[in-house]
Amino acid sequence: MKAVRIREYGGVEVLRWEESDIPTPRPHQVLIKVESSGVNYADIMRRQGNYPGPDLPATLGLEAAGIIEQIGSDVSSSLEVGQRVMGMGPQGNAEYVAINANLVFPYPSNIDPQIAGGMPIAFLTAYHLLRSRGQVQKGDNILIQAGASGVGTIATQMAHAWGAKVITTASTTDKLELSKSLGADETINYTEQDFEKSVMELTEGKGVQLILECVGGQILEKSIRCLAPYGQLISYGNASGITANIPSTDFTSANRRITGFSMGRSPVGTLDHESAMKELTPMIEAGSLKLIVDRIQPMSEVAKAHQHLSDRGTRGKVILIP
Repeated sequence: MKAVRIREYGGVEVLRWEESDIPTPRPHQVLIKVESSGVNYADIMRRQGNYPGPDLPATLGLEAAGIIEQIGSDVSSSLEVGQRVMGMGPQGNAEYVAINANLVFPYPSNIDPQIAGGMPIAFLTAYHLLRSRGQVQKGDNILIQAGASGVGTIATQMAHAWGAKVITTASTTDKLELSKSLGADETINYTEQDFEKSVMELTEGKGVQLILECVGGQILEKSIRCLAPYGQLISYGNASGITANIPSTDFTSANRRITGFSMGRSPVGTLDHESAMKELTPMIEAGSLKLIVDRIQPMSEVAKAHQHLSDRGTRGKVILIP
């Protein structure tokens, strides 16, 4: 088979689409013939040497969808050979991937297999940010930074469906329009407006109960000041690569809370993915929750996909197909 591989850390020039061995599934895994696989910022960080993973050379990718070809001897779930599924696991940017069965989920038949590979991480990340960690309530004011990103577009739809008032930020008019179409009540162009001032105006000086933040740097520093008393900011990424410097008074004096979140680094058993997918699947099947796809590219063009994501020009998810 072929796979997206790196033999050293660096820029997009280190990415290779090359021959590799078909993985042998362990007793608790299933082997999937990949039809599509998502690209995430974590893949870019991994390529650069800033994200944990196995020793080099290594295959990239953290999610995939396809057809089950083999089931491990210890798998006791209802998964079947020939079934179309999506799942989260390393080495997904390849023609075949072996994934732990507890991280593999069937998806509705009305979903295009070419986009299913971009769904698991965005959908489950958004769910756990809002539900498991954010404990969003109907009527809450929520600020979602990077509202046109893969997670941002899903989180906007979820928060809207669950009755929250959603404020999103983005850098261009078309991204703001996309966010609005997905359920955002208010949108802010952070390149033209001071989003901190705008959020406080929109909430009549009260601030928001929850913020989802993935940019880092100055965006994180200013975001914390948009929280209402006892509000929570969840930082789930650092796309800017810039360190934030936050005075303790910005959160202690106003009883604000900062929480870090990484789904991939969460201890085993702390996140109930199965229950999350059971709640989300009917919404996906009904079309009330949909993946926004920026582009679909051949895996052989992975360098272009990485560059596009690095340039922060995406509107939704970037997907690779073998």
